[in-house]
Amino acid sequence: MAAPLKMAREPKRVAASPGETVEAWLVRHGQTERLREMLWRPLALAALNQPAERAGAVVFARVLAEMFSRDARAASIALPTRPLHLMYAEPARLFIEAHGGEVRTGASARIRLSEDRIEAVNAGTSHWLPRAVVSAVPWFALSELPDPTPSSLAVIVEGATRMTSSPLATVNLWFDRPVLEEPFVGLPGRAMQWVFNKRVILGDNASHLSIVSSGADALVDMPNEALGSLAYSELLEALPAVRAARLLRTTVVRERQATFSLAPGQPTRPATDTGVRGFHLAGDWIDTGLPATIESAVVSGHRAAEAVLQADRVEAR
Repeated sequence: MAAPLKMAREPKRVAASPGETVEAWLVRHGQTERLREMLWRPLALAALNQPAERAGAVVFARVLAEMFSRDARAASIALPTRPLHLMYAEPARLFIEAHGGEVRTGASARIRLSEDRIEAVNAGTSHWLPRAVVSAVPWFALSELPDPTPSSLAVIVEGATRMTSSPLATVNLWFDRPVLEEPFVGLPGRAMQWVFNKRVILGDNASHLSIVSSGADALVDMPNEALGSLAYSELLEALPAVRAARLLRTTVVRERQATFSLAPGQPTRPATDTGVRGFHLAGDWIDTGLPATIESAVVSGHRAAEAVLQADRVEAR
């Protein structure tokens, strides 16, 4: 009787290598040029705010794992129907004040730290001696907080200062008549990749379109007139109704530090705990495994809050 055949073990598959770009990862997994152009590149731009040939594949693989989990809602597209400050900032302020807290804006804070603990927080003429501080400033502002920077925190601050940014550019166009009925459309293969119909999303009467370029390194330094003309010409190619409409107004918004870069070789994103007792970090740039998204910011906030509560529980024992 012949011996049974032994099946060769399949090689262990790694989702993505740390130095691998999204584009290289997609090619390695057999994705065709057409699929990359129409699906994967737009998705990478939307999630990572960086072109597939520059962004790292590890975080993109995590995004896909989240999107295609067992919960179908993870892949839902949500469009805000109100300005973001009314959806997040204002309700947060009301919640804090309703629970005895205080919200101050327009005040620059400095945190005096020793090697292992918080000594004081100063903001203008106000001073506090808190048990814990959660810093939610972006990576490019972290170095302005500690005064001085203890050696235990220096590595984190130095890494944050070396993180580079990926910009966004938005062109707002107003027309004399509706030119789009869908809430948003994608423009794959173009410099401006997304068109959001504010009339449909916000219930506005004006025909107002926001045309967005993600990962807009090549566009962010263009003059306003040139950037507006580019967005308008790409709309003319993509939306036939624009040809019969009259352009009434154009504005340009640039966000040069919209998100942190996810390109391979960037400094390691820090954890919530800093090594200084009571001083914690939050924000979308903290090491959550997710890109610069609201989801990442929420995860980091929960981690920071749990770290503060855990320290309180330890002290109470």
